[in-house]
Amino acid sequence: MPRLDKGAMLFSVNSFVAAMLALYIGFALGLQRPYWAMTTAYIVSQPLSGAVRSKAVYRVMGTLLGGAAAVAMVPNLVNSPYLLSAAMALWVGGCLAISLLDRTPRSYMMMLAGYTAAIIGFPSVTQPGSVFDVTVSREIEIGLGILCATLVHSLVFPRPVGEAVRRRLEAWLTDADRWALDILRARDSAVASADRRHLAAAASEIQILAVHLPFDTSRLRETTSVVSALHERMLRLIPLLSGLSDRMTALAGVSDVEVRAILDAVANWIEAGCPRTEGVVLAERIEATVVARETTDWSDMLLESLLVRLSEMVTSLTDSHALMRHLDDPDAPLEAEVAAATGAGRRKMHADLPLALLSGAAASIAIMFSCVLWIGAGWGDGATAAVMCSVFCCFFASMDDPVPAIVNFGIYSLISLPIAAIYEFAILPAIDGFPMLVMVMAPTLLVIGYFIPNPRRTGSMLAVTIGFSNALTLQETFTADFANFMNANLSQFVGLFCAIFVTAAMRSMGAEASVRRLLGQTWKGLARLARAQTAPEPTEFAAQLIDRLGLLTPKLAAGEHGLGEATAVEALRDLRVGMNLVAIQALRPTLNGAPRAAVEALLVQIGDHFDGLSAGRGRSGPTGAVPPQMLERIDAALRGVSSLGPGQTARGVTGLVGLRRNLFPNAPPYAPVGSSEVLS
Repeated sequence: MPRLDKGAMLFSVNSFVAAMLALYIGFALGLQRPYWAMTTAYIVSQPLSGAVRSKAVYRVMGTLLGGAAAVAMVPNLVNSPYLLSAAMALWVGGCLAISLLDRTPRSYMMMLAGYTAAIIGFPSVTQPGSVFDVTVSREIEIGLGILCATLVHSLVFPRPVGEAVRRRLEAWLTDADRWALDILRARDSAVASADRRHLAAAASEIQILAVHLPFDTSRLRETTSVVSALHERMLRLIPLLSGLSDRMTALAGVSDVEVRAILDAVANWIEAGCPRTEGVVLAERIEATVVARETTDWSDMLLESLLVRLSEMVTSLTDSHALMRHLDDPDAPLEAEVAAATGAGRRKMHADLPLALLSGAAASIAIMFSCVLWIGAGWGDGATAAVMCSVFCCFFASMDDPVPAIVNFGIYSLISLPIAAIYEFAILPAIDGFPMLVMVMAPTLLVIGYFIPNPRRTGSMLAVTIGFSNALTLQETFTADFANFMNANLSQFVGLFCAIFVTAAMRSMGAEASVRRLLGQTWKGLARLARAQTAPEPTEFAAQLIDRLGLLTPKLAAGEHGLGEATAVEALRDLRVGMNLVAIQALRPTLNGAPRAAVEALLVQIGDHFDGLSAGRGRSGPTGAVPPQMLERIDAALRGVSSLGPGQTARGVTGLVGLRRNLFPNAPPYAPVGSSEVLS
């Protein structure tokens, strides 16, 4: 028999208490629809207390904005029902599109502003004069549910976001250390590499979770800037470790005594916990070795590139562990060098403007379709169809294919109706008083609430909870009318079918198409980077590429293993290409004459290549997919830059070496003089 999850049990009890408290106060205040407060308490509830508070803030702001929109539109357009429907539909679609451009919890505000206007506006069409009173009532009911959920989850055994963030950061850093050790000890395997792509997904998840920290009660809230700085190092480590692995593979074992000693020293340092003082000394030792070494052939260049990446990795790991130790003990002093770099802002995440606009347009059209059915048929309860269509289109718009989730939500909403009917017509008529109501509601809601924290069941159980609560329409005066019960719930499924029909026709996208879009946007970004006049800040550029890699990982895992693995390898390679281009762009302003001309000619060709890939001309893949002339351009740039001497151009040479390795992994070794040998 499986063991009960104490965290899920606590969440269920807290959510139930919050919902009953909201319902009781709603009854006491004589609110028109107190069950809205109960439903809102469940919608706002989250396993982590800081997430409840942040969601509460965004929900209040979104509710106020949506209510204001309804008050502005309904009285002015009520005499033109179709025009009002179009205005409401465009409002919902526009708010949805804006929300999809921000993948943090802040997006909840705009999404809620959209469908709150629909929830208030459409039922008010028959009574436009009372729209302001209805809006105020809805604001109070929703605000009451938010307040009760926030209070209960914050006061009764709260689960801080800070602790969850700290555990995830610690686990991520442990995995990064293990990856580095596997590389240095030559234990890196294809299976391990595949697993480590999940580090990119974890980095994005940590960034999203950290948005809740300002609303948290844990001590980690005071160190939000430190969490941000640690996330910066995480973004740097992924391409650094990936590039380091590639150099070790290219060298097929390091025989150089000096370099081998450095690799062993770094491995021993990681195993010792990455102490800061030793890390700083180790990075200085590696930098001094890079400056002192001469690069005469391809093997020397690979070793120099290896050392540069190793130095950068040691620095990032040193800072990361220092920051992690500070999170574990915020009272401990933070080294001045690390503290000076803890003010970095939150990095921009992947956003797909065309897809956001398409999602907004699909929602608007689906809502208009439901409005035509409602108004054209003169259906009294048809407003609910438009309301629920708005909710369904907004809830699942961030998915590649929202249709299965909408269908699942509809199925579980349908499952909730027989349960609600039993309560409505058999249980509730036999009881009297609020204490008895709590007693009869407890078994059902506590069991359903237990499964909500499970990510695989969250959507299904929320559908049952929302469907059950709304179907009961609990009010101060109880009336059981089967005809009204069926009619009101039938309109919900009309809205469901409208959302499914339009979404399937306009917006559904398979995993393969989604992967192509993500890769296409990466290639467009690489093309823009190659043609940029100034080099971007490395972490800023890495943030979006790593975020896309994190989005790709679950999509590829769901597809055919062979295709997914190959595509994932290419995506990780594109990340390394991007970071190499950043290094080359940083070097370009320091060059003159022939070396600069060679680098600029290479960048132009790289821009053309990735532009072609994003436009569907060719594909990313092995050497044959890249124009062979580009190899000659890379070698010409290498000859020009390496002739300038060691030290100053080491990172530029490393960028060119990395570019050659990633675009032409199977090419013959670089030849310092002449290109005929390379291309023969």
